[in-house]
Amino acid sequence: MKYAVIGKGKTGSHVIDLLKENNATYGVFDSKNRISLEALKNYDAGICFVNGPVFKTLIPVLIDSQIPLVIGTTGFQWDESLFMDVKKRKCRWIKSANFSIGINTLNDVLNNNFTRLKSIYPEYKFLIHEEHHDEKLDAPSGTALRFAEILDDRIEITHKRKNDIIGFHSVSMNTKDEKITISHEVNNRAVFANGAIKATQLLVDLDFGIHEFGTLLRQDA
Repeated sequence: MKYAVIGKGKTGSHVIDLLKENNATYGVFDSKNRISLEALKNYDAGICFVNGPVFKTLIPVLIDSQIPLVIGTTGFQWDESLFMDVKKRKCRWIKSANFSIGINTLNDVLNNNFTRLKSIYPEYKFLIHEEHHDEKLDAPSGTALRFAEILDDRIEITHKRKNDIIGFHSVSMNTKDEKITISHEVNNRAVFANGAIKATQLLVDLDFGIHEFGTLLRQDA
């Protein structure tokens, strides 16, 4: 498989390193080597880690190219019209706010366990906290917003931006008598790159449209 790596920032650089380690064939697109319809025709799949505003500008050419795509963009609002357009134009995309296998496992824990606890405790309060490096533009993070979506409740989300924190997320359920907390901390950005590369292996068997990485992992387990 020949990979088009779109964006070589903090995570994109780790994608490049892992592809090098595995002797994979790839090309890199960034502000100095911009993507084009003609260039993307030479690749089997794309891995895109750019910020939301940049990703928005790339959508037309990405759709026109019909390149199977893995997208790790945050700070971007996915709307129904884009879902419909991607499917109509026969594209296969996988997206996730976080390509860590651990975070996606935590999502399942929240969905299967924490949501059930709401019916057991008459009084409870959820708190989500996340921490990232001081160059991260969006706050709260897409992962924290996904937690809140899963728990489907009015939830306080706090965040911190400091130094080069790669990623820390926690969810607490506070009741009258006890506090239950689950957390996840990233020690190496390679976890995101590993997850994204794994996601490209799932693209070939997908129906046209936009798919969530976490959902595909559950199906593949």
